[in-house]
Amino acid sequence: MTDSYGDYQREFEALLYHEAALLDSEAFEQWLELIDDSVRYFAPVRATLPRGKEDFGRRELVAHFDDDKAGLTARTRRIRTGWAHAEEPPSRTRHFISNVRVLAFDSPLGTARVASNFIVFRSAGDRDNRTFFGAREDTWRMTRDGWRLTNRLIILDHNVIEAISVFF
Repeated sequence: MTDSYGDYQREFEALLYHEAALLDSEAFEQWLELIDDSVRYFAPVRATLPRGKEDFGRRELVAHFDDDKAGLTARTRRIRTGWAHAEEPPSRTRHFISNVRVLAFDSPLGTARVASNFIVFRSAGDRDNRTFFGAREDTWRMTRDGWRLTNRLIILDHNVIEAISVFF
């Protein structure tokens, strides 16, 4: 890693920690401000395949979710309405972000590819507790208003998940 990547490393660690804090405090409207209008927010269903056979780049993969900005906005608004029954009463979440790495930085385009690992704990009601583990690969673009997420590939370590009201 070059020194300039090291500077961006710290910047993206702070950005991803900030994003996690927004999600944990249900500041969804502020979180959406970090999302570019062109975003693809994608979590493919994992299959148990031989080593080296997974290909997350294929567009036709079955997904837990495959959202654009309108879809993410609709999901956050639905939570606010009270009609998202899985979120009444509201669940509590805690995001743990680690192993943040700047994979590539294109200065002329103002884009960066950033990888990270996550643990997301979700507690709903008195007995419904779930923990999700996985990795993310993001593409961020610099705008005059700061970094905006243009692509997030969410690679869950689970084959089956039930609580889709969680944002990763």
